Amino acid sequence: MIDVGEVTSAVVPFVSAAVGAYGTAVVQRVVDQAGDATAEAGLGVGRRVLRRLFRSGRGQQIEEAVADLGTAPDDEDLTDLVRAQVRAALARDPELAAEIAAMLPGGPGVTITNSSGVQVGEHNVQTNHFGA
Repeated sequence: MIDVGEVTSAVVPFVSAAVGAYGTAVVQRVVDQAGDATAEAGLGVGRRVLRRLFRSGRGQQIEEAVADLGTAPDDEDLTDLVRAQVRAALARDPELAAEIAAMLPGGPGVTITNSSGVQVGEHNVQTNHFGA
């Protein structure tokens, strides 16, 4: 079963990246089917996720929340509104939640606690040795 909270938390940074890049034009840029050849990978994920969310049962509410966030991309209250709308859409439709989760890079996440360092980037290799 998909954890809606986890998927929502994973989706919002991609949505925020798209909003940050496109600003008030975010809805039009997402709805536009033409890909942005210069878009970084995260931006492409954000566009695909939003495009799918806009077609969901809560699409209108998500679109409005994203448009509002486009006017003030750093507004935490507006980000929370987008998060709440995405979460509501995913909670309402388990198939949508699974579809959105499959769009996210990296598959299932790993929770790291009490870490003294974090590896960042793509295609990195980390080897851990436990025990004596």
